[in-house]
Amino acid sequence: MLDPHTVIATDIPPPASKPERARVEIDPDLTRHDVWLFVPLIAAAVALPLIAAGTLGFSAWHLARQDLASKAPPVTFASRWPEHEMPVVTR
Repeated sequence: MLDPHTVIATDIPPPASKPERARVEIDPDLTRHDVWLFVPLIAAAVALPLIAAGTLGFSAWHLARQDLASKAPPVTFASRWPEHEMPVVTR
């Protein structure tokens, strides 16, 4: 038996015969009366992308509309001691 660490991919012999494709067959038990089984799947396939697009659109609208200038400045660690002067930030 060959050591699997020394085998090169081109050393592997081709299969003896090409496997045939399986035919697509519809189950004879599945009739038009069973279509209702697929309704939840179709409803989810339609509704979920609409919900995702609506949620992302609303969040983008909300972020674009919020007024950041009217909000208080963020609280920093140094602002907990108001008796000390805040350091000057230079950029």
